[in-house]
Amino acid sequence: MPPEESPTVDDAYDALAETYETQEEDPYCADLEFPAMTELIPDVAGKRVLDAGCGHGRYAEWLSEQGADVVAVDKNAAMLEQARRQLGDRVEIHRADITQPFEFADDNEFDGVVSGLSLHYVEDWRQPFAEFARVLRPGGFLVFSAHHPVDEYIAFEAENYFEVEQERMTWSADGEDVAVPFYRRPLSEAINPLLETGFQLDELVEPKPRETFKEKKPESYEKRLKYPTFLCVRASKSE
Repeated sequence: MPPEESPTVDDAYDALAETYETQEEDPYCADLEFPAMTELIPDVAGKRVLDAGCGHGRYAEWLSEQGADVVAVDKNAAMLEQARRQLGDRVEIHRADITQPFEFADDNEFDGVVSGLSLHYVEDWRQPFAEFARVLRPGGFLVFSAHHPVDEYIAFEAENYFEVEQERMTWSADGEDVAVPFYRRPLSEAINPLLETGFQLDELVEPKPRETFKEKKPESYEKRLKYPTFLCVRASKSE
């Protein structure tokens, strides 16, 4: 495929925006990734928290329900339109790229950053991690999830585990296939960028599916009990 015809993440989410809720309701999200993430997030009542790569706003909504003062950002305009419909005026929303400086945010402004299944669209995580560190107060938390490096390595039959390289997932929107580009990486390129940008690693979770996953996708449940799917991490900005 010529470079000018290669799909971008923006192209993909323009196509997926209207139906993306079905992705978030899928048991891989609802009964595997999401509960693991919410268990990692500390008490946020009265805290100012950034949802980085908010999509339709599932984490922003949950954080708001826990009493947080939430700011949500996403790069894709169509996804943000859906987020605004979902969240109303409960959450402050900005269009922003997580690889670029957040013009709306001051240094040390936030108590926490949450980024759910967004970072794998970024080639080098040092860029967003450095900006998260800038806007977090000392001791502030970062909780993020991403595809598990082992799952990606096996599923895409990569020749070299240690390379950071672009792959494509295929999702469906209204019965049409949508190519979604993302970057797979070794575990070292998930953790070292975190340590290099002023964070300390607090907890790493390789979640297993909940019983509710078994009810919805029994054919996948046993495999996912034995095979990693997501990587969920809590870190804190060094004091």
